[in-house]
Amino acid sequence: MKSNRRQFIATSLLTASAFSLPVAAQDKTNPAGEARTVSLRGRVICYTEELQKPYQVIPDCETRGHVYTLKTGDSRLYPFLPVDTAAAVWMDERYRQRELQVTARLFPQTNFIEVIKFQSWRNGKLHDLYYFCDVCYISSHKPGPCECCQDPVQFRETPAEDNK
Repeated sequence: MKSNRRQFIATSLLTASAFSLPVAAQDKTNPAGEARTVSLRGRVICYTEELQKPYQVIPDCETRGHVYTLKTGDSRLYPFLPVDTAAAVWMDERYRQRELQVTARLFPQTNFIEVIKFQSWRNGKLHDLYYFCDVCYISSHKPGPCECCQDPVQFRETPAEDNK
């Protein structure tokens, strides 16, 4: 299973890079070519499934995995880099069911984002999304065992102003 995940990640990076923004549409205010921090609001979709209707792409997500992407209100697509801070998108369906606010690094000459922080919008209010170990009082950005005691961490969604 792990080799399938590695193969998927490599394939998704190669596949999704073909859909990066054209040069003319890229940010001309960042000539140094540095990644910049952005805050994006939208929903998680599968890039391959999104391309199915307009371009007759035949998704093979059951075998190859999903190419998860943030789709903003203006229909811009930002594929998630498959890094540890974005793991919850692949591992927890709740992230794919919510309207999210994603703080991320956006890289020049591409539309890939590296997640810094996930938040959700519920009833017009911003909520922090994370996992918490009630035994060790340790928070994490992905599900699974606690890094300290190995007990499972619990999903939390708390109003953002309570966590400052």
